[in-house]
Order: sequence, then structure tokens, then C-alpha cells
Amino acid sequence: MQADLHVHSRHSQRPSQWLLQKIGCPESFTEPLRLYHLARRRGMDLVTVTDHNRIEGALEIAHLPGVVIGEEVTSYLPEDGCKVHVLVYRISEAQHAEIQKLRPNLYELLGYLRQEGVFHAAAHPFYAVNDRLTPAHIEKLLLLFSVFEINGDSHPEANRRLREMLAALTPQALGQLADRHGIAPVGPLPWVKRLIGGSDDHSSLTIGRTFTRVEGARSAAEFFAGIEAGAAQVIEEPSSPKHLAHNLYSIAYQFYRARLDLGAQVPHDFLLRFVDRSLRGTPEEEEGGILSRLHFLWQARRLRRIRGSLPGPLVDLLRKETARLIRDEPELFALPRRAKQVPQPSAERWFDFIHKMSSRILLGFANHLLDHLSGANLFSIFHTIGSAGGFCTLLAPYFVGFAHHNAQIRLAREAAGQLGAQGAAARPLRCAVFAENAAQGLAAAGGREEAERVVLTCEADTEGGAVRRFAPIGVYAFEELPGERLVYPPLLEMLDFCFSQPIERLHLAGSGPTGLAGLFIGRFLGLPLEATHSEAIPRLARQLTHDTFIEDLAWKYLAWFYGHVRTVYVPSPGVARELIEKGVPAEKIRLEARVRAEDEAAGRRRPVRRAAQGGI
Repeated sequence: MQADLHVHSRHSQRPSQWLLQKIGCPESFTEPLRLYHLARRRGMDLVTVTDHNRIEGALEIAHLPGVVIGEEVTSYLPEDGCKVHVLVYRISEAQHAEIQKLRPNLYELLGYLRQEGVFHAAAHPFYAVNDRLTPAHIEKLLLLFSVFEINGDSHPEANRRLREMLAALTPQALGQLADRHGIAPVGPLPWVKRLIGGSDDHSSLTIGRTFTRVEGARSAAEFFAGIEAGAAQVIEEPSSPKHLAHNLYSIAYQFYRARLDLGAQVPHDFLLRFVDRSLRGTPEEEEGGILSRLHFLWQARRLRRIRGSLPGPLVDLLRKETARLIRDEPELFALPRRAKQVPQPSAERWFDFIHKMSSRILLGFANHLLDHLSGANLFSIFHTIGSAGGFCTLLAPYFVGFAHHNAQIRLAREAAGQLGAQGAAARPLRCAVFAENAAQGLAAAGGREEAERVVLTCEADTEGGAVRRFAPIGVYAFEELPGERLVYPPLLEMLDFCFSQPIERLHLAGSGPTGLAGLFIGRFLGLPLEATHSEAIPRLARQLTHDTFIEDLAWKYLAWFYGHVRTVYVPSPGVARELIEKGVPAEKIRLEARVRAEDEAAGRRRPVRRAAQGGI
């Protein structure tokens, strides 16, 4: 017998993601009955609905075979307000009402659940629900819970660290934790923990990807008894930031689909139909018959003929670039005719679509901006920047997805390390250098030489060793300045690379497009940032426009850029003074290692160091 023990329905009306809160979107749009049939179709014998602090969704299908009433309870550690999510199963309406009364205090809630014999588990233990979770809180959870969840929405490394941490527990370790926190550990053998698996599905795309199996169980009672006896097996299909982002896109799309009543338009609109299939996993037979497919093909051919300059509205941009993608890569839009047993649209496929679509649109915005820069057309410049900024919000699910998984991994490593469950050997310190070209990146050693360093660039003669070349999304050549050009890097590809590699620090070898990509990536992944100063951007603005106001804006951009890094390496004290005058904090500025070494060898001292509070 098997069950996906963590699934949300449309009754999960408590937004938990910052991105969804911003658009007023609830957590899930899956109808309970559709959820039930999807779960059964994907091999689940038992079906649970674990909405946040509500059981209406589960009650809607409670009359069907194999349904277990459950919920995901939001509770708090009363000493500091840290949020904790608790999964509870096989509860009554009366128990649900009492749970809601007690959930503000985790200790009181768990005491009630143990008293009532309600099966419960700690959900996604490394997910900081309100950004207060620390290794100390996780130690308390180890004392308070006997069952922990392998979460299908968490990164595989976080789940692996959880397994290792629980397996490494000993009576001595639990005793030390109990003394440290003043909490009596629960259970007859408190160092023996059990695991359950749940997909944490919010969109209907991932139901059944992670689940719990108990061989030989013939009822819900036997199923949960088997978990407590250690007979359960967690089946986990690895997640990734791309999967999480895919789900966020799906939830947001389903929200707007319902709010704007887009369902009737789907069979007759090429872009909507592709998005609908990608973000809802709708089988072909639900979308209409042969007439709908003929209209689909006709519209695809018509879209190929769209031409024109950069349109204004975002929908026009999407349609125009869809048409170009159809022409250039028609296989990207080849939708399967029939749904498989598990109709899971590929998160990789959606990532590929968003990456290519966004790259084309951002390329258009960037070219449009630079076309007007030489004429110092300020109104058009600011209008384009504003429009591009609005479009970038469409990429927010990926930024949220990577940041969310990265935070879980870091917390999991820290917590496991404190408990002596290091697992695999620690990864080597590695610095990623973002540079406009390979030579610039290799020359930018910053304040210390790196044995483990990789240069990320779009301009390199060869790739390999210390250089990783990415195909640019576009190149802008300045007609007025022969030989000068800007190369646009693939932001999402670079973000994916830095997340998947042992990167511990980012060095920005310039403030151009590639350096700006590195700045965004460092912020999203919470990595330390440092930069090597380059005045290429102000110089380019001066040569291109001969306008002091535009040049001053370029310097303000540079000051803003350096405001987000810890250290700025400069080639001389004179440059340091200039940056300080332009608004860069003096304490951020350091002389490059080569210049410092020359000073030390010659016995010189730079007066500007004192002016910069010892930071130059």
C-alpha cells in the first residue's frame, strides 16, 4: 500500500511563498476530486489532502475509498515565534477544531496529538517558513518528533542530509540535546526516527513523485502502524529549483486562468494552449477534438508570419517571440497527443522555453535601449528600462526556486555538521569569476590567488580548465565606436551552473552585462561578492554620447553596483580616491594584491590608505 502524504487542494488558501503573496494568489488550485483521481491514477492506494490549517478539501472526498483526512498545521515555537509545519493524519472534525486552538504553541499542540494518538510528522524540516529556522531549532525538532518528512519539493541534498542526520543519532547525542534545550525527548527509543514521503504538491504537476510505501498493509490503520514500526519505504523522485519554479508558474497561471476566465480561449489560442498543456498537464482529449487541432495548426502558421519592431505590450512581445521560436525551433512546441500514466510536463522543457523566450525579449529591450543611448533620448531610455524591469518579474519563479533550494541546502549542511553527520566530504572552496572575456577574468585575481577558480564568460577562444564559456543571447556592436561591443550573457543558464557547482564566492571582473549577471546571481544564492574595478561603462557612455549627464548616470550605476559587493579591488590609490568621490564607501576599497606586493617590496606606504580607513 502506498500514499503521497503531502498534497494541497484549492482549499489551501494560505499563501506561503513571497511571490504568490505579491499577486494575491492562493497556494493551490487543484480541485479535491481531480486530486483524488490523479493520485489513484498514479498508483496511490491512499489519498490524503494536507491543506494549510483546513480540512474542507479532504472532507469533499471523504466518502471515496482510500481517503485519509489530514492537514498541514502551522505552529510556532513560543520562545521566539519560529514557524514549524506539522503534518497530521486520520483526524476528526472535532480534533481539527482543537488543533486550530492549540497550534499557536508547538509544545501544547504536540502534547495534544500524542494524547489523542494522532499520527504526526515534522514537514520539510529544513524549510525556514518565516526565515527564523536555525540549527538550534532543528535540534529541538529532533527531540519533539519521532517522524520526519522526506519532502518532494526539497532539494535531494537536503533530503540526503536529513537521512544522514537521523541515522547518526545516538542515545548520548539525544541526551546532550535534551540537556542543552531542556526538552525531554519523545518516544521509547527517541534516537530511532521514522521517515515518510510526500510530494508537497501545490499544482497537480507533482502528485505521486514522492510517496510512502508499506508492503503488506491492507488498510490505513495498518499503513500508519507500519510506518511507526519502521516498515515504510520512501520513494523519492529528485526535485530541483527548476521543478519548484515550474510549480510556481503553474499556480500563478491557474490563478489567472480562473480569474480571467481563460479556459474558453485555450483551444483557440496557440500560446495559451501551449502554456496550458505545460502548466496544467491537461490531456489532449480534454482540450477539444479535430477542429481544435486544425485551428491550432492554422494559428501556428499564421504566427510565423508576424514581423515588426519591438512592440509595447508584454502580450505582443510574447506572441512575436513565440512566432520566432516556432520558426526556429518548432520541436520545442511539439505537444504529446496523449497523456501518460503520470502526465508530468518536463520542468527542463519549461525551463528551456522560458530561457529562450526571455532571452529573446530581453535582447530586444537591451538593443532598443542602446539604440537610443547614443542620442541621449532620456524618455525612451527610462521607458525601456521600466518595461524591461516589469518583464523581469516573469523570471521571478526561477529566482525564488534557486534561492529557496539554496537556503535549504545551506541550513541542512550546517545542522548536519553540528551534529557530526557530515556525510560526503566537504566541497572545496571555489570562486566563480564573471568576466566580459576570458583574459579579463584570468587577470582578475582580486585580493588572493585561487587554486580553485573558474572564469564564466561569453567571450573565450577556448573552453576548459579554468574557463567556462556560455553562448551569449546576443551581441550589440556600436556603429559609432568600431571595435566596441556589449555581449549579453544567459542569466538563467549561469544561475543554474553556479547553483549546481561547488561555488562559494563570486568575483565580478567588471560591471558590464556579465558582471551584472554575476551580481544578480550572487544576491539570489546568498554568495559573498567582490569586484575588480573597471571604468569601462562610464568611459563608453562618455565616448558614445558626449553628454555629461549620461556619463554621470553611468557613474551612479557603478556606485550602485559596488554598493552590493563586500570588496572592490582597485589598481591605484588615485582610482580609490575617485571612487570615494563618486560615492563608493571607502571601507569597501582594497588595493589589488599585485600593487600591495609592489608597495611592500619597495617599502612604500600609500597615504590614501589612511584616508580610506585602512581599506585601500
